[in-house]
Amino acid sequence: MPPEDLMMKEPTIKKVAYGFAMAIAIIIVHFIDARVYAIPPIFALFLAIFVTYLGIVLINKSDKLNKPISRTKYNLINAVVVFILFIAYFTISV
Repeated sequence: MPPEDLMMKEPTIKKVAYGFAMAIAIIIVHFIDARVYAIPPIFALFLAIFVTYLGIVLINKSDKLNKPISRTKYNLINAVVVFILFIAYFTISV
């Protein structure tokens, strides 16, 4: 058994929302880069970091997202977010 400090703490909706914020940032930046204006890669990276930061700031302001969820639900939601990110990324590219 790993030491207690190395184990993942109890999953919460807030942790899922962090991943969702990052996925939205990636989709927005990729959409702008592919459909609106060709952004140099370094600026796309900084824009994605900035949009992710804004999302995290908004998430941290909400106390409603501190509710714990089961590890199974946490993993399923994360898998769905990754799947949607994958589909959206390639849909925008086409």
